[in-house]
Amino acid sequence: MSEFDEYYHSVAEPEKRKRYENWAASKGMQAVDGLKTSGYLDEVARRNIEGDVSSYEAVKLVETYYEVKGDGEDLRDEKEADIVSSRINMLISDGGFSLVPEELSHIHRILFEGLMDNAGAYRGRNILKHEWVLDGDTVTYGDYRYIPDSLESQIRRERFLRYTGMDSDEMLSNLTRCVSDIWQVHPFPEGNTRTVAVFAIKYFRYLGFDVDNRVFQDNSWYFRNALVRANYTSVRKHVDSDTSYLEDFLSCVLFGLPEGKEFHNRMLHVRSMDHHVKPTPADLDGKIRSDIAEDDTVSRRTMAGRHHVSEKTIERHLKKLGYVFEGPSKTGHWVQTVCQQAGAPFDDNL
Repeated sequence: MSEFDEYYHSVAEPEKRKRYENWAASKGMQAVDGLKTSGYLDEVARRNIEGDVSSYEAVKLVETYYEVKGDGEDLRDEKEADIVSSRINMLISDGGFSLVPEELSHIHRILFEGLMDNAGAYRGRNILKHEWVLDGDTVTYGDYRYIPDSLESQIRRERFLRYTGMDSDEMLSNLTRCVSDIWQVHPFPEGNTRTVAVFAIKYFRYLGFDVDNRVFQDNSWYFRNALVRANYTSVRKHVDSDTSYLEDFLSCVLFGLPEGKEFHNRMLHVRSMDHHVKPTPADLDGKIRSDIAEDDTVSRRTMAGRHHVSEKTIERHLKKLGYVFEGPSKTGHWVQTVCQQAGAPFDDNL
């Protein structure tokens, strides 16, 4: 979506900027299923951003385009990416939202009608998905027989929460749990992540957040992998579920994407069992330095989960190495004020 970046930097026309952000998210989400949009969609997107056509008219233009081109095998993926992108843009441009399980079915039906069988219908079998980020293992998804009850339970819990009395960390923790738990139910056989992402964006806006949709532009694959890590546990491999990656991602969606912030999928990859041995103090020093060199906004919680030590241990090593966190918790970064002398002794009870 970089071809439209001028709309993001244009402060004179906020409506164009918002429409740009919606298209950035809509196009970026296709990467979760390995799909890529076409140049034609870019033309339609630009017309919508400029205000020449509505989001609904943009959908009709794209659908008509593929009706004329036909349904060739070589066009299948491009057609799905373009049509679903235009429909996502339409849905997240529309302010309507209801916090009910049927909202998910409605979103899925709108996105995939005519592209897959039984759009909007819950899956009728249990599934496995072999994930790269899990070395080929799978998340245990919800049993298909309990999908309606599971969704109702998740939504009911959300209805009773009062976000106005929470601080930002508590808000983030609860919203992360909401998105993660609904995704794990996996109501639909295909298109589940894109459906949950649209639901989340609309829900966040319903709550009054000024959602930064650009985060999905280049990072939707990270979003999916973060959902996987948030819902994967293996006692045999010494791996616990870890929501820190998803919290980091959603923090940027809810509170803004810091300049220069990057998401790296390789950091989510589950290490082999041999790598789960707690590091020595010297090794942990090096790992912390590497983490901060790669991402100077990385949280203590993320480093603790990554290296299988406590947050207190991470805090002690950060202090020893001279690192302090400057700025707000959501937008600040680590700065090293004092360098530890090489070889200086340090006693740490890991």
